[in-house]
Amino acid sequence: MTGFVAAVSLIFGVLAWLQMPAVCGFMLSSTLAGAGNYMYSLWLGAMVAVIGLASGGRALLRAGKHPLLLIGVLLNAAFLLWAIFGHASYGGACIDVYFYFTPVQ
Repeated sequence: MTGFVAAVSLIFGVLAWLQMPAVCGFMLSSTLAGAGNYMYSLWLGAMVAVIGLASGGRALLRAGKHPLLLIGVLLNAAFLLWAIFGHASYGGACIDVYFYFTPVQ
């Protein structure tokens, strides 16, 4: 059972990180106002990371030594910490993506 929970936690950790370039690059960067709304991507990633932590937290406290579980919990916790303390770097990158792909007229 720990293997399944570890896989779920790992998948949610990977999704928390991968949704950011997808949301910013493909959806929000179509307009400059959208590129400035990168916080929606952070909130989505935070919700996914919280679900990943909640799914793996109990197994981590009980069994705790499964490598996939440790990696999944680390990915989820790292995303949450980065969303709290380092989100400005992503906001700047999202706006830069908009200006990079917008043709000069």
